[in-house]
Amino acid sequence: MPRFIGLYRELKENEHAVIEDGVLAPTVFVKEVEFKKFLGKQRKELPVSCLMTNVYLTNKRLMFLVLHEVEAVVLRKKGVPTLMGVEGSWYEIPITAITNVEAVQKEIRKDKEFRALMSNLSEKESIPLVEVSYESRKAAGSFKEYIESIFDPTGIQKIFDIKNVVGVKDKIQIIGEQTVSVVPKLKSLSMSK
Repeated sequence: MPRFIGLYRELKENEHAVIEDGVLAPTVFVKEVEFKKFLGKQRKELPVSCLMTNVYLTNKRLMFLVLHEVEAVVLRKKGVPTLMGVEGSWYEIPITAITNVEAVQKEIRKDKEFRALMSNLSEKESIPLVEVSYESRKAAGSFKEYIESIFDPTGIQKIFDIKNVVGVKDKIQIIGEQTVSVVPKLKSLSMSK
């Protein structure tokens, strides 16, 4: 008997929902870029998309149902294209692709780029979020195609004016206190993979 989560996502065989309510949360897709400097290397987190999503967790996947793009003026100023028709698309990360999960209190008082992503955060000094590091090549969904088509190392160098990129890692930051409840469940699933 097929089972579904969200509007219409069918679960696979031997898959069951761990969180099926679909936590509504602002979700920031981040590229952590490592690049060469004159002396050594430097890392920088670059927000590439800010979306309002419903977050679902099964015993096999962490899934995001994209509801709409959050107004992200800072990204448009850098030339990141506005998303068209992204509503209702999915982004899925297999549990086996997750390399790290942690709940953090992100200091945004001095992080102008992050505060500019969402104007309603401008009054806050810090925000709770869940940060998920993962291997993006194992992810799936139509939203993955958008990210891959624009934010490969060449696209990152062009949009963010960063030279000598030597490595790129992917993270998702899920904002809000209600999302922290995902951490212990996701950690236990990823540890048993």
